[in-house]
Amino acid sequence: MTIIDQIFQKVAEVSIPKFFITVEFSTVGKEMPEHLDVFLWEKYELILHGANGRKFIYREGDWRMILTFFPTDRVVDEHYALKNKVQIKK
Repeated sequence: MTIIDQIFQKVAEVSIPKFFITVEFSTVGKEMPEHLDVFLWEKYELILHGANGRKFIYREGDWRMILTFFPTDRVVDEHYALKNKVQIKK
């Protein structure tokens, strides 16, 4: 299992209630980040206390990750939705 697979597994194991979390890697490090779970819980607390943002940047050592919290109990906000932007010309 690669270190990136381990990070995906760690994020999945944290199991934040009512949210699905995606991870995008901006910079990849060599050592496993140690405080990722603490970061996720801190950001979850911010969301519970009214934070509008759902995208957070995590930095530790050489790592830089963008973590996005998607609620599982409602439709994804238009701002975060993935859309097909292909147009068919007639």
